[in-house]
Amino acid sequence: MADDVSNLTGEARQLGLAGDFGTAHQLIDRATLLAGNDPARRATCAIERGRLYNSAGQRDLARPLFEEAWRLAREARAHILAADAAHMLAIVGTPDDAVEWTAIGLAYVGEHPQAEPWRGPLLNNLGWSYFDAGRFDDALPVFEQAVAVRQSRGQAREMRIARYAVVRTLRALGRLEEARRLAEEVARAAEVDGDQAPYIHEELAECHAGLGDMNRARSSARRALAVLGDDPAFVSQEARRLARLRDLAG
Repeated sequence: MADDVSNLTGEARQLGLAGDFGTAHQLIDRATLLAGNDPARRATCAIERGRLYNSAGQRDLARPLFEEAWRLAREARAHILAADAAHMLAIVGTPDDAVEWTAIGLAYVGEHPQAEPWRGPLLNNLGWSYFDAGRFDDALPVFEQAVAVRQSRGQAREMRIARYAVVRTLRALGRLEEARRLAEEVARAAEVDGDQAPYIHEELAECHAGLGDMNRARSSARRALAVLGDDPAFVSQEARRLARLRDLAG
């Protein structure tokens, strides 16, 4: 039965990512019936239904489900689920809520080693919460901690994503030369692994432009556009960034 709940909620998550929320909720309904009174299974159902609402932009409906998942997962001593719930509560809350729930999640991870895989995502959440609030000096060391976590685990792709956040924050702080050097290092590592790294090339375009090297800015912008210009999510959600890249690309 546990496998059935896991399979149904996993399928629901994939349907939610594809935008088929109606079918996804029907699967969660079935999983909830199978979960019965088991707190870990109920927590799984709650968190996945909450994810569906969050993906649909219904954060007010998502939040109580994540709170329920947090309570049930701790009751079940399902530590990975509990850390996931804290992570989602940080995502759906206000900037202050995000900082608070990330701190709660990190404290929980510190107490329960089984939840250690969530340390990197929680640090990433906290860093972006600070960044979005314009607290770049606070964001930078948090992102650097996230890089160290990924590096210690040998997670090359995740480490590149974490280093992108460092690059973006250095640029926001006006430390363009440092940002450029790190971005070029990340781009080289990505190329070795066959990763096109469009967001890093976007950062390189901005750094080169800020440093007055418009030829290199143009080249980097074109590399970013070759990928991001065909990304439906980026095109629909990042109109200003897309226009900026097109401007830099000439």
